[in-house]
Amino acid sequence: MADAGYNPRWRETGILAGATMIAAIVVTLLFLALADPANGNGFPAGFVLAATGLPFVLAGIVFWAVHRQEAIDRRHGLFED
Repeated sequence: MADAGYNPRWRETGILAGATMIAAIVVTLLFLALADPANGNGFPAGFVLAATGLPFVLAGIVFWAVHRQEAIDRRHGLFED
């Protein structure tokens, strides 16, 4: 027997996963695009800044996705306290 809330929950979870992946790809490409012009005098300062800042931004995206998944789970009555 299928749960009545099964399909809508998984549809929302799939949309969230896709949005998370697209956001991560766009942010990564944006960091790389902005890093290239910042290179001057032979030192890759733009890439150094991108390499140090990108993990923090990606971690923020992951925390956002976890928060949204908790909201989806609560809305469908499948949450843990």
